[in-house]
Amino acid sequence: MWEHLSFSARLGYEVMMMNQKILIYLLCGVILLSTALIVNPKAAFACSCAMSPSAETQVKDELGRKTAIFTGKVIKVTQPPKEKTMSSADLVQVDFEVATVWKGKLKQQTAVYTAMSSASCGYEKFNAGDTYIVSANDRSGKLETGICDLTKLVSAAGEELKVLGNGYNPLPLSAGEVLHANESGATKLQIIIGALALFMIIGIVVVRARRRQ
Repeated sequence: MWEHLSFSARLGYEVMMMNQKILIYLLCGVILLSTALIVNPKAAFACSCAMSPSAETQVKDELGRKTAIFTGKVIKVTQPPKEKTMSSADLVQVDFEVATVWKGKLKQQTAVYTAMSSASCGYEKFNAGDTYIVSANDRSGKLETGICDLTKLVSAAGEELKVLGNGYNPLPLSAGEVLHANESGATKLQIIIGALALFMIIGIVVVRARRRQ
């Protein structure tokens, strides 16, 4: 039958088949794109910071526009909860034992948040036990910082600290507030006491069992 078709008919049939293939490819592309958008709705754009000014210029600028600037030791780093859909912009909570304050009304323990990845301008180098200078802005009731801010290890912030000069002490904690460090120590003590109590109970049970024999 194909041999009996005219050249124009053959050409029309081939064009039709080609258009069908193109349509199928386009539909597949739309489906894949839609799936990607649905599965990852939190996709974040790459972080871009302005060129770093001098230490003096940056310090003066951030003193004028930041909510808080302080130095403190990290006592705990809490990653965001694991979910099916994660984003580089999900917030990590960093708890600080505050030492010196230059701006803001901060207590001796303060929580600061940062994006979990530098792709969303998050500061990834917070480690428990290390001391940092931190500048942060209040966003929806949370202090947030990132790699474009003054935030860095105190050991690398000599010039910035000279420009800042003398700061002031943080506000004391109220009676009901306890530092995480103390909580951790109390938890360890509770575990030790609990283990000793368990061994004592086991010992009493064994002794009584032998007496009955």
